Amino acid sequence: MPNTIAFFPWIYRDEPEIIGPLRLLPYKRGDLPGKLAHIIQADIDGVLSAYAERPGHPINRATILELGDWQAGMDMTRDTVSNLFRARDMVAFSALSQRTLFQRHTRYCNYDAYMLVVQRFHPGEAETFAFDTRRRDGHTSQLWSSDEFAFHKPNHVDAYTRMALDHPLLSVLLSLPDTHKAAFEALVEFNAANTDSPNVPEHVEVVMCKSAFEWLLNINEKSEQFVKALTSRLEGLNAYPCEGPIKARWEKKWPNSTRPLYAWAKDFCAVRGKSAHGKSRNTADFVWQPPQHLAFIAMFFPLLFKKVLADDGLLTMDSYDLERLRRIEEYLVHDPFDFDWSVREASHPWLISDRQALIFARAKIFYPNN
Repeated sequence: MPNTIAFFPWIYRDEPEIIGPLRLLPYKRGDLPGKLAHIIQADIDGVLSAYAERPGHPINRATILELGDWQAGMDMTRDTVSNLFRARDMVAFSALSQRTLFQRHTRYCNYDAYMLVVQRFHPGEAETFAFDTRRRDGHTSQLWSSDEFAFHKPNHVDAYTRMALDHPLLSVLLSLPDTHKAAFEALVEFNAANTDSPNVPEHVEVVMCKSAFEWLLNINEKSEQFVKALTSRLEGLNAYPCEGPIKARWEKKWPNSTRPLYAWAKDFCAVRGKSAHGKSRNTADFVWQPPQHLAFIAMFFPLLFKKVLADDGLLTMDSYDLERLRRIEEYLVHDPFDFDWSVREASHPWLISDRQALIFARAKIFYPNN
């Protein structure tokens, strides 16, 4: 009977961590995690030697995943495999929710950085492996050894990226009740739209992002329902007044919208409609093009997701996230790609908004009555 190991080859941790039923173990070639109950270091090295940063350079760092009663080196059932990949989506989403865009000199992550491998092997023969690839008529299997084949890190995944997770969010996701299956489907769609893979066109990412909102908010494709759902979820947050260089463009294009966020929702639905209904993908008539919409959603969707969980009593949002939601329209009144990076001392307007939100949130902690 073969043994099995599950691991994230392109992302690593410095320390082991336990989050609910999930265990994350740092891997370092020849050293960590050492001998475990069901697998030795040499076999772990053997399996992971088939994964390379570039040709001829096997990875030296990675993260091993264990879940519930299943430990690395044990055999597994189909249900265990399914649960591991479900956990992968939750881990990846908690990482994506931590991203800050348009920031210099910081690590960046995407969904493909959190690729999970579940690999069977025979002890003492871990360098030989089989893998399946999907076909339209089923699947096909291949048998290789790591001295003649390697899986290379995709070019769109940063090298040596550390795992950084939203721990409170991940804890809630790992214990998500059956009543919130739609929330899980929403994060799966969001993840799939955030791979950065050149094989996924932007117009497809737009469609998947709209699907994520529909799962999360239990709405159809109509912009009216989207606006109504956003109104319901955010009406108690006392939106922060904002001004910016493209605020007038939202007002001109969508004059019946009472705030920029609702104008954005209509704009996004219109752009999505171009992509989803066999129409010309020319979106020049709208305020934002797909890259701007996708960047904004990368920030907005995780915050809205947390708000939905908080409204349902599953999560307590921290003051920083709540303040960012209050200020969410400060993103919208700036074109995120209309920024002069040649000015060294300049800060991106989205980062300025985030910084102000953080300052305000901290001030509320120390001076709650002000």
